Amino acid sequence: MRLIKAARALAGASQDELAQEAGVSRQIVIRVEAADETVTVDAVEKVRAALERRSVVFIPSTAERGPGVALSKTG
Repeated sequence: MRLIKAARALAGASQDELAQEAGVSRQIVIRVEAADETVTVDAVEKVRAALERRSVVFIPSTAERGPGVALSKTG
């Protein structure tokens, strides 16, 4: 999930910081970023929610481009 790694970079968070904010281990963050298929949906959702609390917006893909991430101007 390169998107999660990009989102973490935009948010200016280390893996340790993101793990703490998401309530998961650093190893889970590493596995989510590596798109490890054995990571639970719950863990991915916790990581995503933590990033969204840091004003990250996940942009869905369209027919013209793939998915993306951005920072909210209101955050």
